[in-house]
Amino acid sequence: METTTTRAIVVDCLQYSKPSRERFLEWKHGRVGCVHVTLAVWETARETLSVIGQWNDLFAENGDLVALARTAAEIRTVVASGRTAVVFGFQNTAPFEDDIRLVKVFHDLGVRIAQLTYNTQNSIAAGCWEDEDAGLSTHVGRQFVKELNDVGMLIDLSHCSERTCLDTIEASREPVAVTHANPLEFVGADVELNRRPKSSLVLRELAARGGVVGLSPYVRMLKNGMQTTEREFVDMISWTVDTLGVEHVALGTDFYTGYGIEAVKWWRMGRWARESPVPIDEAKPVVEWPTWFESPTAFPTLVETMRASGFKDADLDKVLGGNWLRLFDQIFDKPTA
Repeated sequence: METTTTRAIVVDCLQYSKPSRERFLEWKHGRVGCVHVTLAVWETARETLSVIGQWNDLFAENGDLVALARTAAEIRTVVASGRTAVVFGFQNTAPFEDDIRLVKVFHDLGVRIAQLTYNTQNSIAAGCWEDEDAGLSTHVGRQFVKELNDVGMLIDLSHCSERTCLDTIEASREPVAVTHANPLEFVGADVELNRRPKSSLVLRELAARGGVVGLSPYVRMLKNGMQTTEREFVDMISWTVDTLGVEHVALGTDFYTGYGIEAVKWWRMGRWARESPVPIDEAKPVVEWPTWFESPTAFPTLVETMRASGFKDADLDKVLGGNWLRLFDQIFDKPTA
Protein backbone atom coordinates (compact mmCIF):
# COMPACT_ATOMS: atom_id res chain seq x y z
CA MET A 1 0.00 0.00 0.00
CA GLU A 2 1.33 3.43 -0.89
CA THR A 3 1.78 5.58 2.17
CA THR A 4 1.93 9.31 2.47
CA THR A 5 5.17 10.93 3.54
CA THR A 6 6.10 13.06 6.49
CA ARG A 7 8.45 16.03 6.53
CA ALA A 8 10.20 14.65 9.59
CA ILE A 9 13.69 13.26 9.77
CA VAL A 10 12.95 9.92 11.43
CA VAL A 11 15.39 9.32 14.29
CA ASP A 12 15.60 5.93 15.98
CA CYS A 13 17.56 6.65 19.14
CA LEU A 14 18.63 3.09 19.85
CA GLN A 15 19.33 0.10 17.65
CA TYR A 16 21.87 -2.62 18.37
CA SER A 17 21.69 -4.86 15.32
CA LYS A 18 24.84 -6.47 13.96
CA PRO A 19 25.82 -3.87 11.37
CA SER A 20 25.80 -4.89 7.72
CA ARG A 21 24.71 -3.61 4.33
CA GLU A 22 21.46 -5.56 4.75
CA ARG A 23 20.68 -3.54 7.88
CA PHE A 24 21.58 -0.27 6.17
CA LEU A 25 19.23 -1.11 3.28
CA GLU A 26 16.45 -1.68 5.81
CA TRP A 27 17.05 1.83 7.14
CA LYS A 28 16.84 3.23 3.62
CA HIS A 29 13.65 1.33 2.78
CA GLY A 30 12.13 2.40 6.10
CA ARG A 31 13.10 6.04 5.40
CA VAL A 32 15.04 6.20 8.68
CA GLY A 33 17.16 9.34 8.67
CA CYS A 34 19.28 8.76 11.76
CA VAL A 35 20.11 5.80 14.00
CA HIS A 36 21.90 5.86 17.35
CA VAL A 37 23.96 2.66 17.38
CA THR A 38 25.60 0.90 20.33
CA LEU A 39 29.36 0.50 20.20
CA ALA A 40 29.87 -1.05 23.62
CA VAL A 41 28.26 -2.50 26.73
CA TRP A 42 31.01 -4.26 28.71
CA GLU A 43 33.86 -3.65 26.27
CA THR A 44 37.12 -2.11 27.47
CA ALA A 45 38.56 1.03 25.89
CA ARG A 46 40.82 -1.05 23.65
CA GLU A 47 38.01 -3.32 22.54
CA THR A 48 35.80 -0.33 21.81
CA LEU A 49 38.51 1.21 19.63
CA SER A 50 38.38 -1.94 17.49
CA VAL A 51 34.59 -1.60 17.17
CA ILE A 52 35.04 1.99 15.98
CA GLY A 53 37.60 0.73 13.47
CA GLN A 54 35.10 -1.83 12.18
CA TRP A 55 32.49 0.91 11.78
CA ASN A 56 35.01 3.02 9.87
CA ASP A 57 35.39 0.13 7.43
CA LEU A 58 31.61 -0.12 7.11
CA PHE A 59 31.34 3.59 6.34
CA ALA A 60 33.99 3.24 3.63
CA GLU A 61 32.30 0.19 2.10
CA ASN A 62 28.73 1.55 2.35
CA GLY A 63 29.21 5.26 1.82
CA ASP A 64 26.23 5.32 -0.53
CA LEU A 65 23.93 4.36 2.37
CA VAL A 66 25.38 5.57 5.69
CA ALA A 67 27.72 8.15 7.20
CA LEU A 68 28.87 9.08 10.69
CA ALA A 69 27.32 12.23 12.16
CA ARG A 70 28.95 14.10 15.05
CA THR A 71 26.52 17.03 15.21
CA ALA A 72 22.84 17.68 14.55
CA ALA A 73 23.91 19.79 11.58
CA GLU A 74 25.79 16.81 10.15
CA ILE A 75 22.72 14.61 10.65
CA ARG A 76 20.70 16.99 8.51
CA THR A 77 23.43 17.09 5.86
CA VAL A 78 23.66 13.30 5.67
CA VAL A 79 19.88 12.95 5.42
CA ALA A 80 19.76 15.59 2.67
CA SER A 81 22.21 13.43 0.71
CA GLY A 82 19.76 10.52 0.78
CA ARG A 83 21.69 8.47 3.35
CA THR A 84 21.17 7.48 6.98
CA ALA A 85 23.19 9.30 9.63
CA VAL A 86 24.80 7.12 12.30
CA VAL A 87 25.33 8.46 15.83
CA PHE A 88 27.76 6.53 18.03
CA GLY A 89 26.82 5.67 21.60
CA PHE A 90 27.67 3.48 24.59
CA GLN A 91 25.16 1.53 26.68
CA ASN A 92 27.54 1.64 29.63
CA THR A 93 30.47 3.71 30.85
CA ALA A 94 32.72 0.62 30.83
CA PRO A 95 34.85 1.91 27.91
CA PHE A 96 35.86 4.93 29.99
CA GLU A 97 37.47 2.55 32.51
CA ASP A 98 36.92 5.11 35.29
CA ASP A 99 39.37 7.43 33.50
CA ILE A 100 37.58 10.74 33.15
CA ARG A 101 39.95 11.87 30.39
CA LEU A 102 38.70 9.11 28.12
CA VAL A 103 35.34 10.88 27.87
CA LYS A 104 36.87 13.53 25.62
CA VAL A 105 39.01 10.95 23.82
CA PHE A 106 35.91 9.02 22.76
CA HIS A 107 34.04 12.24 22.04
CA ASP A 108 36.85 13.16 19.64
CA LEU A 109 36.29 9.77 17.96
CA GLY A 110 32.61 10.55 17.42
CA VAL A 111 30.82 9.10 20.47
CA ARG A 112 27.91 11.37 21.34
CA ILE A 113 25.66 9.39 23.74
CA ALA A 114 26.66 7.53 26.91
CA GLN A 115 24.47 5.51 29.24
CA LEU A 116 25.76 5.70 32.80
CA THR A 117 25.35 2.01 33.60
CA TYR A 118 23.91 -1.11 32.00
CA ASN A 119 21.60 -2.75 34.56
CA THR A 120 24.16 -3.21 37.35
CA GLN A 121 26.09 -1.14 39.86
CA ASN A 122 29.34 0.46 38.76
CA SER A 123 31.49 3.20 40.26
CA ILE A 124 29.35 5.87 38.59
CA ALA A 125 25.80 4.77 39.38
CA ALA A 126 23.30 2.01 40.16
CA GLY A 127 21.51 0.10 37.44
CA CYS A 128 17.91 -1.06 37.33
CA TRP A 129 18.73 -4.64 38.37
CA GLU A 130 20.09 -3.62 41.77
CA ASP A 131 17.95 -4.36 44.83
CA GLU A 132 19.78 -1.68 46.80
CA ASP A 133 19.46 1.55 44.84
CA ALA A 134 22.49 3.71 45.66
CA GLY A 135 21.77 6.18 42.87
CA LEU A 136 24.43 8.40 41.33
CA SER A 137 27.80 8.12 43.04
CA THR A 138 28.52 11.20 45.16
CA HIS A 139 32.03 11.62 43.79
CA VAL A 140 32.76 9.51 40.71
CA GLY A 141 29.28 9.79 39.25
CA ARG A 142 28.94 13.54 39.67
CA GLN A 143 32.39 14.13 38.18
CA PHE A 144 31.49 12.06 35.12
CA VAL A 145 28.14 13.83 34.70
CA LYS A 146 29.97 17.16 34.69
CA GLU A 147 32.54 15.87 32.19
CA LEU A 148 29.85 14.51 29.86
CA ASN A 149 28.13 17.90 30.03
CA ASP A 150 31.39 19.71 29.36
CA VAL A 151 32.38 17.77 26.24
CA GLY A 152 28.88 17.65 24.71
CA MET A 153 27.89 14.02 25.20
CA LEU A 154 24.23 13.22 25.86
CA ILE A 155 23.60 11.28 29.08
CA ASP A 156 21.32 8.24 28.71
CA LEU A 157 19.42 6.74 31.68
CA SER A 158 17.60 3.87 29.96
CA HIS A 159 19.01 0.99 32.07
CA CYS A 160 19.61 3.04 35.22
CA SER A 161 17.83 2.72 38.56
CA GLU A 162 15.09 5.04 39.76
CA ARG A 163 17.34 6.96 42.12
CA THR A 164 20.15 7.17 39.55
CA CYS A 165 17.69 8.72 37.11
CA LEU A 166 16.45 11.29 39.61
CA ASP A 167 19.93 12.11 40.92
CA THR A 168 21.33 12.55 37.41
CA ILE A 169 18.45 14.70 36.18
CA GLU A 170 19.13 16.98 39.15
CA ALA A 171 22.93 16.94 38.85
CA SER A 172 23.19 17.50 35.11
CA ARG A 173 23.19 21.09 33.94
CA GLU A 174 22.03 19.84 30.52
CA PRO A 175 18.87 17.87 29.67
CA VAL A 176 19.32 14.11 29.71
CA ALA A 177 17.60 11.29 27.85
CA VAL A 178 15.98 7.91 28.21
CA THR A 179 16.73 6.69 24.71
CA HIS A 180 14.81 3.40 24.92
CA ALA A 181 12.28 2.61 27.64
CA ASN A 182 8.52 2.71 28.17
CA PRO A 183 6.37 4.35 30.87
CA LEU A 184 5.76 2.06 33.83
CA GLU A 185 2.37 3.61 34.55
CA PHE A 186 1.15 2.63 31.08
CA VAL A 187 2.71 -0.82 30.56
CA GLY A 188 2.36 -1.99 34.18
CA ALA A 189 4.69 -3.88 36.49
CA ASP A 190 3.82 -7.28 34.99
CA VAL A 191 5.89 -6.85 31.82
CA GLU A 192 8.71 -9.35 31.46
CA LEU A 193 11.46 -6.77 31.93
CA ASN A 194 9.64 -5.08 34.77
CA ARG A 195 12.66 -3.14 36.04
CA ARG A 196 13.25 -1.39 32.74
CA PRO A 197 10.17 0.86 32.34
CA LYS A 198 10.43 4.33 33.88
CA SER A 199 8.20 5.74 36.60
CA SER A 200 6.02 8.75 35.96
CA LEU A 201 8.09 10.66 38.52
CA VAL A 202 11.29 10.07 36.54
CA LEU A 203 9.64 10.92 33.23
CA ARG A 204 8.05 14.11 34.55
CA GLU A 205 11.33 15.27 36.07
CA LEU A 206 13.11 14.41 32.82
CA ALA A 207 10.61 16.45 30.81
CA ALA A 208 10.70 19.36 33.25
CA ARG A 209 14.45 19.71 32.56
CA GLY A 210 13.99 19.51 28.78
CA GLY A 211 14.77 15.82 28.31
CA VAL A 212 13.29 13.28 25.89
CA VAL A 213 12.14 9.67 26.26
CA GLY A 214 12.32 7.23 23.34
CA LEU A 215 9.52 4.64 23.31
CA SER A 216 10.20 1.06 22.23
CA PRO A 217 8.21 -1.76 20.55
CA TYR A 218 10.45 -4.34 22.26
CA VAL A 219 7.87 -6.93 23.32
CA ARG A 220 9.45 -7.59 26.72
CA MET A 221 8.56 -4.00 27.67
CA LEU A 222 5.04 -3.87 26.17
CA LYS A 223 1.83 -4.28 28.16
CA ASN A 224 0.60 -7.24 26.12
CA GLY A 225 3.96 -8.63 25.04
CA MET A 226 3.92 -10.31 21.63
CA GLN A 227 0.16 -9.77 21.44
CA THR A 228 0.54 -5.98 21.48
CA THR A 229 -0.91 -4.46 18.33
CA GLU A 230 0.52 -1.55 16.43
CA ARG A 231 -2.46 0.57 17.47
CA GLU A 232 -1.81 -0.28 21.13
CA PHE A 233 1.78 0.85 20.71
CA VAL A 234 0.52 4.10 19.20
CA ASP A 235 -1.88 4.41 22.15
CA MET A 236 1.18 4.32 24.42
CA ILE A 237 2.80 7.08 22.38
CA SER A 238 -0.38 9.16 22.67
CA TRP A 239 -0.63 8.52 26.41
CA THR A 240 2.97 9.60 26.94
CA VAL A 241 2.45 12.74 24.84
CA ASP A 242 -0.62 13.61 26.92
CA THR A 243 1.33 12.97 30.14
CA LEU A 244 4.64 14.70 29.36
CA GLY A 245 3.92 17.02 26.45
CA VAL A 246 4.68 16.34 22.80
CA GLU A 247 8.11 18.02 23.00
CA HIS A 248 9.45 15.25 25.24
CA VAL A 249 8.37 12.04 23.47
CA ALA A 250 10.19 10.25 20.66
CA LEU A 251 11.23 6.79 19.49
CA GLY A 252 14.06 4.48 20.50
CA THR A 253 13.09 1.04 19.27
CA ASP A 254 15.89 -1.01 20.90
CA PHE A 255 15.70 -3.09 17.70
CA TYR A 256 18.37 -5.75 17.34
CA THR A 257 18.93 -8.68 15.04
CA GLY A 258 21.77 -10.63 13.50
CA TYR A 259 23.29 -11.92 16.74
CA GLY A 260 23.46 -15.41 18.22
CA ILE A 261 22.95 -16.57 21.79
CA GLU A 262 26.54 -15.77 22.75
CA ALA A 263 25.89 -12.07 22.21
CA VAL A 264 22.84 -12.22 24.46
CA LYS A 265 24.94 -13.87 27.16
CA TRP A 266 27.52 -11.10 26.78
CA TRP A 267 24.88 -8.40 27.21
CA ARG A 268 23.36 -10.14 30.24
CA MET A 269 26.53 -10.95 32.18
CA GLY A 270 29.66 -9.65 30.48
CA ARG A 271 32.73 -11.16 32.12
CA TRP A 272 31.42 -10.72 35.63
CA ALA A 273 29.24 -13.84 35.92
CA ARG A 274 29.06 -17.48 34.84
CA GLU A 275 25.27 -17.52 34.88
CA SER A 276 22.89 -14.78 33.84
CA PRO A 277 20.83 -13.20 36.63
CA VAL A 278 18.05 -12.87 34.04
CA PRO A 279 17.09 -16.29 32.61
CA ILE A 280 18.03 -16.96 28.98
CA ASP A 281 15.91 -19.53 27.15
CA GLU A 282 18.32 -20.92 24.58
CA ALA A 283 15.50 -22.87 22.91
CA LYS A 284 13.77 -19.68 21.81
CA PRO A 285 14.82 -17.29 19.07
CA VAL A 286 17.39 -14.76 20.21
CA VAL A 287 14.82 -12.01 19.79
CA GLU A 288 11.15 -11.76 18.92
CA TRP A 289 9.50 -8.66 17.49
CA PRO A 290 5.81 -8.01 16.83
CA THR A 291 4.61 -8.78 13.31
CA TRP A 292 4.05 -5.07 12.67
CA PHE A 293 7.68 -4.21 13.53
CA GLU A 294 9.91 -6.99 12.30
CA SER A 295 12.51 -4.57 10.94
CA PRO A 296 13.01 -0.81 10.50
CA THR A 297 11.26 -1.09 7.14
CA ALA A 298 8.05 -0.90 9.21
CA PHE A 299 8.47 2.79 10.06
CA PRO A 300 6.29 4.15 7.20
CA THR A 301 3.36 1.95 8.26
CA LEU A 302 3.81 3.03 11.89
CA VAL A 303 3.69 6.65 10.75
CA GLU A 304 0.40 6.00 8.98
CA THR A 305 -1.06 4.36 12.08
CA MET A 306 -0.02 7.38 14.14
CA ARG A 307 -1.64 9.70 11.61
CA ALA A 308 -4.82 7.59 11.57
CA SER A 309 -4.98 7.77 15.36
CA GLY A 310 -5.08 11.57 15.25
CA PHE A 311 -1.46 12.77 15.17
CA LYS A 312 -1.17 15.96 13.14
CA ASP A 313 1.88 16.62 10.99
CA ALA A 314 3.47 19.10 13.40
CA ASP A 315 3.31 16.65 16.30
CA LEU A 316 4.34 13.72 14.10
CA ASP A 317 7.46 15.61 13.08
CA LYS A 318 8.40 16.16 16.73
CA VAL A 319 7.85 12.58 17.86
CA LEU A 320 9.46 10.96 14.81
CA GLY A 321 12.68 12.92 15.08
CA GLY A 322 12.28 16.61 15.75
CA ASN A 323 12.54 16.24 19.51
CA TRP A 324 15.78 14.25 19.26
CA LEU A 325 17.23 16.77 16.83
CA ARG A 326 16.34 19.64 19.15
CA LEU A 327 18.14 17.87 22.00
CA PHE A 328 21.10 17.01 19.77
CA ASP A 329 21.31 20.65 18.69
CA GLN A 330 21.57 21.64 22.32
CA ILE A 331 24.03 18.95 23.44
CA PHE A 332 26.16 17.99 20.42
CA ASP A 333 26.55 21.30 18.64
CA LYS A 334 27.71 23.53 21.45
CA PRO A 335 31.30 24.85 21.19
CA THR A 336 33.84 22.99 23.29
CA ALA A 337 37.22 24.09 24.59
